[in-house]
Amino acid sequence: MIQIANPSDIGKLHEAIVGPYKTYTWWNLIWGSLRYPDLASLRYVENNTVRVPNHDIARRQHDKLVQTLVDSGVKVHTLASLPDVDIQLYPRDIAFAVDDTIFLSRSRDPIRKKEQRALEPYLTEFSKVERIESGHIEGGDVMVTDDVVFVGLSEATNLQGISALRACFSRAGIDREIVPIEFSGRGVVHLDTKFTMVGPKLGYIHSSSLTPYSRSQIASRFELIEANDVEARSLMVNTVALAPDRIIIDSRARRLADALRAHDVEPVPLDFSEVTKFPGGFRCATLPLRRDNVK
Repeated sequence: MIQIANPSDIGKLHEAIVGPYKTYTWWNLIWGSLRYPDLASLRYVENNTVRVPNHDIARRQHDKLVQTLVDSGVKVHTLASLPDVDIQLYPRDIAFAVDDTIFLSRSRDPIRKKEQRALEPYLTEFSKVERIESGHIEGGDVMVTDDVVFVGLSEATNLQGISALRACFSRAGIDREIVPIEFSGRGVVHLDTKFTMVGPKLGYIHSSSLTPYSRSQIASRFELIEANDVEARSLMVNTVALAPDRIIIDSRARRLADALRAHDVEPVPLDFSEVTKFPGGFRCATLPLRRDNVK
């Protein structure tokens, strides 16, 4: 039995899921793994660098992330490779944990729906599972703080999905406020490409991507480190916490590293630049199952 526990996205990490690294081509991207063929896809490509990586380098970078998790005491599960899904790098798309429950995402992307099948062997092992029954929501839009849960209204998540998540919270006995976060423009992949938690009451944010009101909702709860346009476009905002005082960050994010040290948080810099050519970072690549409470 895997006892799900995610009281905060900044708590000490004990157990997580990662995806298998698989090679792919432009053909796979265009016909299989780019997002739904509509205006959102055009905005997605406009706002993100989308390229096929050097797979030898990208595989080593992904392996290094996994090894860093293991070396930090994290029990890591790797999803089985699905023959009809070209890219399984980012398991955060397909599920997310809040408190003692894992929620299966409800994606509008046909590829993510196929990808979710890789979780089936684990479902009987998870202590509590809920399925989103309507609308759309993906895990990259869900940020679990000490009290509220932020949910980004990105291209992957809508208000109907947020309403369905509230119903799931009620069934699961989770007494949490859900705070929708709106963006200033379209083409945002997920909230965690514009904001992540990088320490107790400390966040890393690309403010111009959010509406002023939504930014104020975050700023009322966190001291914020600002990411510039280059850092945001390069997915440097997408960090993942090993513990309240240890954060995996992009090795290029030197300004962030200095700011973290000033707040007594240890940056763990890794090179993920080749992996992120298909937009996604460290948080996207990990699906936490068990974290400690933040003291």
